[in-house]
This record gives sequence, structure tokens and C-alpha cells, in this order.
Amino acid sequence: MSEFQIASFSIASSEKQNFDAIANAILPRNRLLLVIADGVGSSLHGGEAARLAVATCVEMASSAEISDVFVEANNRINAAANSDYKQWSTTLTTCILDSDKAYVGHVGDTRIYHLRGAGIQTRTKDQTEAEKLIDEGVLSRERARRYPRKNVLLSALNGSGDYELQQSSFEVMRGDRILLLSDGLYRQVGKHEIVQLSSDNNDVSAFIDALKAMLFDRGIIDDSSVICAELNMKDGQ
Repeated sequence: MSEFQIASFSIASSEKQNFDAIANAILPRNRLLLVIADGVGSSLHGGEAARLAVATCVEMASSAEISDVFVEANNRINAAANSDYKQWSTTLTTCILDSDKAYVGHVGDTRIYHLRGAGIQTRTKDQTEAEKLIDEGVLSRERARRYPRKNVLLSALNGSGDYELQQSSFEVMRGDRILLLSDGLYRQVGKHEIVQLSSDNNDVSAFIDALKAMLFDRGIIDDSSVICAELNMKDGQ
């Protein structure tokens, strides 16, 4: 059985509504749900779509398969959008921690980072035009940072049903930290800096506070959110 320490923040980039949404929930059998969504800024109702998607995950995750949760989130966005798909668009990334395994569902470019000691792994793949061109060998990762369409999403939940769900799983162990974060944060703070802040702060809340302080020092360029869980297996696990 596992216990979890959780910390998070979500910061709007302006006085307008925050298009990011985050949540966590304890599921039956002491599983933990972490979820983040980032409403597409160019869509009028992106923030509403993000909140609707996150609420659907929290409601259904205890009893439904990940793929079914995404179908239902898309269906609910469809009902709200009334075929106006361009105005209701959001990413959605979920992670369920179950004993020594993590189960991922992912659409868009919100990310999951997996920290273990001084190491970090990205457990999702951005569904963006830039990432596709990197995969095809057209762009180097360095050139992709300056690519003018680097933020263009190739997959999102918008009610149309035209999305690509990535599902995966990975092993976790005591002391691991799992971060779900939006692009407003990871574009301002690099992975190596996140590792350093994590190493410098044994307490999860202190780690996330330090991450927030670094973000404010760099400047808020977009809605920025993170939710972090540290695994603390009970003795014998």
C-alpha cells in the first residue's frame, strides 16, 4: 500500500480566467489520480473545456478504463460545444498511481515528468507540429525551439472525437516524484532545474514552492500549473 504527499499550484497569466485545470483524488484500493488539462488559448471556451475534462476524470476514474474516461470527456465537451469545435479545445493528461505502477492517459502537450533521485524522465510525448517534425528528421530539437508553429497541437479534446490517445505505464518506487505540468511552466523552467530544485528540497511542498518562486523570477508567460505527488510506500512494500 502507498501513501502520497501532494503539492500543486495553478497561476493565471492575466486577469482573465485561468485556462489550466488540475485535480487529484484518492481512488478505491488506495490508488491516486492526478490530472491536468490546458485549454487551448485560441479557443474561446478552452478554460471551460479544461475544467469539464478534469471533472469528468475525477468523476469516472474510480470505475472506468482510461480510454473510456477520455471518450466521455470528449462527449461532454461535444455536448457543450454544440459542434463549435474550434472554440472548445483542451489537452488532457492523467496519471493513476497504483502500488508500484503508474498508468498514463494523454492527449496534447501537457506533460508528466518522473523524478527519481537526480534523474528525470518525460513519460508523455507532445502531440505538436514541432514534435512531429523532430520525429521526421525535418527539425533538430534546437531548431524546434525557434520554430514559429511549435505550439500548434495535432491532437486535442474538442468534442469532435478526432484525437489520438496515448496510453502507457511505468514502474514507480518509494521516493519517486510524479509531476504533471502545463507548457506555461515547462517552457520557463528546464528539466535540469526541476531536478535540482527537487534534490534541494526533501519536502514536496517546499519543492513546489521553490518551483513557483523560480517561475515568478522568470516571468509568467502563460497560465502555469503543476501537481506533484511523492510516493511513500508503507513498510514492507
